[in-house]
Amino acid sequence: MHTFDALAGGWDATCGASGDPQVLRLSAFRRVRRLPGPAAPPAHLVTYRCACGDEHGALMSSAELDWLPVAATFGAHYDLMTGRMGRDPDAGPGLWARSMQRGHWPVTLRCEHHAGPVPAWPSCLRALEPDEEGAARWYLVHYVCPLCERRGSEVMRREALELVPRAA
Repeated sequence: MHTFDALAGGWDATCGASGDPQVLRLSAFRRVRRLPGPAAPPAHLVTYRCACGDEHGALMSSAELDWLPVAATFGAHYDLMTGRMGRDPDAGPGLWARSMQRGHWPVTLRCEHHAGPVPAWPSCLRALEPDEEGAARWYLVHYVCPLCERRGSEVMRREALELVPRAA
């Protein structure tokens, strides 16, 4: 089971070579393959570029890919009103819900079969090809459109692959 670190903007991962812990950001993904099997809950094999320079794999459920970034966004926090640590389990999903209502989804795709941006989740991605390993600014992103289930590709900036909700 993976956890999502909202401050770092990524999931916990372990280097397959050294065993060192690291943060797995969406921009480190190279391939996402949905595994055959039951429809619920679906499982995905995520191949990612590790800090060691090699590619490793991580088995993740759709809930880990899509829901953890939303649910973990605001967990424990310092409550200024009470002067104590507090936990509002609805704060993260509430912030994401407001962000999504304004059109800012975790991932926004441009499917040629739709007039406007398509709201999507990390599990919709299939492959990410950086323009330059290590210092990538642009990615060729291959995906399956969540609305029409057609495959597509688009060029995205690294910032578009950051899983942080927008407050404004």
